[in-house]
Amino acid sequence: MASGISSKILEIRKESIKNSMGNLQSMPHRQHYLGTIDGVMYYDDSQAENVNATWFTFENIVNPVVWIVGGNGHNNYSELIPTAKKSVRAIISLGEEKENIQMTFKGAVNEFYEAKDMEEAVSIASIIAEENDIVLFSPACKDNVMDYSERGAQFEQEVSKLMKE
Repeated sequence: MASGISSKILEIRKESIKNSMGNLQSMPHRQHYLGTIDGVMYYDDSQAENVNATWFTFENIVNPVVWIVGGNGHNNYSELIPTAKKSVRAIISLGEEKENIQMTFKGAVNEFYEAKDMEEAVSIASIIAEENDIVLFSPACKDNVMDYSERGAQFEQEVSKLMKE
């Protein structure tokens, strides 16, 4: 009887986890696939406003990444160094975190770019990204000027412009 109850509880937990993961991927600005342009996939993960959320996103990625990261949150990004070594081909940094990001990932990533705003970040990404790369906007920190939905909408708008070109 106890084993029967345990198995029912485990099945419920498995189903709950499965449903939670499914819901996570359908949330706006969370691992949201926007489209492919010239063989490059674009993803909006602006809801990843901390290192752990960005780490989780990278756990699901197998292609090389052009990573748009940063904001005004003053984070310790060191936990992402092994992930960056494995997955990130280039970093495009935004906001006050530019210097911190470059210092943290120096030696882990070879290509660094700075962008003054989202328009420039997406423009740089579209130039440097190669076929089968992923351009990922996953800030890994908050921004004291805009919330994640505003930043995500900006990213999506700039990618949309590329799609129309």
